[in-house]
Amino acid sequence: MGHSLSGTLELNGERLDFSDGIGYIETDRGRSFPSRYLWTQCVWDGTECGSLMLAIATIPLPVGGFTGCICSVLYRGREYRLATYRGVKIEAWSSTGAVIRQGRYRLEAELLNERRQPLQAPVEGRMERTIHESLCAEVRYRFGYGNKLLFQHTDSNASFEYSFVN
Repeated sequence: MGHSLSGTLELNGERLDFSDGIGYIETDRGRSFPSRYLWTQCVWDGTECGSLMLAIATIPLPVGGFTGCICSVLYRGREYRLATYRGVKIEAWSSTGAVIRQGRYRLEAELLNERRQPLQAPVEGRMERTIHESLCAEVRYRFGYGNKLLFQHTDSNASFEYSFVN
């Protein structure tokens, strides 16, 4: 969710130095992406450093299904976990963002600008679906507890992805 980086990479004859950078690693498992999902992620440093990941997806089951959510917010050395298994409520979600609530905690993610790139995704194990991912999206995040705003962060290097397949 926000590990340290060091080292260099040479790309097209240009040396890129990642020393003192911040990294993010995730893993996807399974044979297919959900038919409908939203994913956003952001890491930022400075005096108010933090990291967050939010994923909402339609989860198919043999009979029916449900919409699930998992979210982790790391802020000021504390992790806030908002998830379906912890009672999160999805108030809204669309191609432009999401609002979730768990108890008195509330997170808003609003897509302000994106530069989408096509990416192949699996369907039953075959890379037959094209989705669009924006790794340099401008997203505004607002996280609060009750009437208190814990932070508002707008970042032009956030990641944002949304897909809906009938």
